[in-house]
Amino acid sequence: MSESLKELMDERELNQTTLAQAMHTPRSKMSSYLTGSRMPNYKTFLDFLNFFNCSADFLLGLAEYPQEDVPYKPVPPFSERLRAMLRATGTSQYRFAKDTGISWGIFYMWLAGKAYPSMDNLVRIAAYFDCSVDVLLGRV
Repeated sequence: MSESLKELMDERELNQTTLAQAMHTPRSKMSSYLTGSRMPNYKTFLDFLNFFNCSADFLLGLAEYPQEDVPYKPVPPFSERLRAMLRATGTSQYRFAKDTGISWGIFYMWLAGKAYPSMDNLVRIAAYFDCSVDVLLGRV
């Protein structure tokens, strides 16, 4: 993610301090995102997507182009999207947890809207459903 973030910053002529201020994030946190020593949490990731108006797959390093010209939709609650994906694919909660190796406790917290997946888990879930992270999030 750090390389994609740097590329987006370069295109907009933003430095670390300016981006940190714009995102209401401490500069030290922004620095850790840019060095790749830390990944943002779910909400911060969504803030990056909204700020740069780019594809989630690009920001995560899964796509080559940012697709900034796409009219992205507001992201609904993750719990709603996960339930919709399960319904659309006819996948039971048990099957999903078993196939992905994601613990039932974490999966339950996502379904209940009490927690959000990490960036690694977002990629894992999108791969499981054979879709982009933007589709998983309900942005497209």
